[in-house]
Amino acid sequence: MGEVHNYLPRLIANELLIRDLMAEQPPCFAMGYVEDRKEKCGFIALRPEEPIPYQVTRQGMNFGHSVLGTDQYKVLHFGVEFYGHAIYHGLVPAGNPIIQSVISTMLDTQDYFFFAINPDQTVTAFRSQFEASDLAGLRTNQEQFGEDI
Repeated sequence: MGEVHNYLPRLIANELLIRDLMAEQPPCFAMGYVEDRKEKCGFIALRPEEPIPYQVTRQGMNFGHSVLGTDQYKVLHFGVEFYGHAIYHGLVPAGNPIIQSVISTMLDTQDYFFFAINPDQTVTAFRSQFEASDLAGLRTNQEQFGEDI
């Protein structure tokens, strides 16, 4: 029996952002936009140092976020746990207008993509809709760091 592959429709992303992400030393993290069937969605991308095995990614992941920092400078923290494998962390400036816009899109559409780009250039993609608690928490965090702009 052959391997099962789930294929995504053609996705469109900013070429410069993807090029910059691929040029960075792993581990690295990025946020941006992807277009799927002419609809804009936010995305979060991770490039780990070591491949995330298929048997791990097929189990799914745990995704969380928080605001860290001081009254003068805040960062938005994203945590992604691949069960039994590793936890990855990404930090982005909370007041960055591009980050704010991506998060607003994620909240408005209640949808986002997550890409794990392995060192061998294979990509695992998850498309997830927020659960009510994730949406409420991200909206609260956005309101908190939105004051810093």
